[in-house]
Amino acid sequence: MTVSSDPVRTDRHAPLELEIVDDARADVVRALVAPGATLRTVATGGAWFEGPVWLPARHTVAGRDTLVWSDVVADRLLAYDDARGARTWVSPSFHQNGHTLDADGRILAASHGERAVVRRERDGSWTVVADLVDGHRFNSPNDLVVAADGAVWFTDPYYGLRLADEGYGGEPEVDGAHVYRVDPRDPGLLTGANVRAVDGGHPAMPGPNGLAFSPDESVLYVTDSEAGHVLGYAVRYGLEGPVLGFRWTVHLTRDGRPDGLRVDPAGRLWVSSGAGVEILSAPVVGRRADLLAVLHTPRTTANLAFSPDLRRLALTSTDELHLVALGDVTR
Repeated sequence: MTVSSDPVRTDRHAPLELEIVDDARADVVRALVAPGATLRTVATGGAWFEGPVWLPARHTVAGRDTLVWSDVVADRLLAYDDARGARTWVSPSFHQNGHTLDADGRILAASHGERAVVRRERDGSWTVVADLVDGHRFNSPNDLVVAADGAVWFTDPYYGLRLADEGYGGEPEVDGAHVYRVDPRDPGLLTGANVRAVDGGHPAMPGPNGLAFSPDESVLYVTDSEAGHVLGYAVRYGLEGPVLGFRWTVHLTRDGRPDGLRVDPAGRLWVSSGAGVEILSAPVVGRRADLLAVLHTPRTTANLAFSPDLRRLALTSTDELHLVALGDVTR
């Protein structure tokens, strides 16, 4: 696919299509978006937009909330703020995919190309956080989240190895596709001793992808893009630290396959899908979540991110970036 050197800047508004599925909670669902909200497109011309994360204004030179996201296939990172619009920020990006922030506001990235989790330092350099487990390279880290204790949890499917346009290829060195935890207190970076698979004892996931904690971090939600569902894992604590305990199916995606997901402060799940975003009730352990609504987008949505003030939702939808004004997502 031919991609221009910069994204196409635009500011196009379309009617917002919010399909209410659960009529009994229609008022709650409508309150999640701002009155008069539109589907605002602020960038087009991507190959496969992914991995959005918002940098709060206090962590940017310009002093503005800034969205950073991946164009995985085009091997670049892009940035957007209200004053400057969309632009290419880093190229090449080594096929980075998912992003998040640590407690100091530094960007952490899951890099298909480097088969590693990396961190952007204040001087603009990138530091490897984890690239080995028991001396073996990962497959292609895909998405990641930072827990309250500073540990980095990430998924490691095969996409960067198997898809020629999403990485550099290569052979798997670890057995299976897992969820890993990087212990922030353990200095074993050179050997991978600070990294453990936390999903042992469970049936293998063919395509672990997006992940997010419940607000109290008692549950980790993981999308399996190959199986087409969202799994919930109760987090339990053993002698060697947190691991994934009781597992259940939270949601079968209604349209297409799930990719990224986010959890709002009230515990609701916002899951990307072929239709856009499927909004789910806060799950009860062991039970399926209720599908409340679907926020439709013209193209498949891969991932999403809430702005620091929870007033905007960013959607990476195939080759476009959309913004949606939010209402109250805290209750």
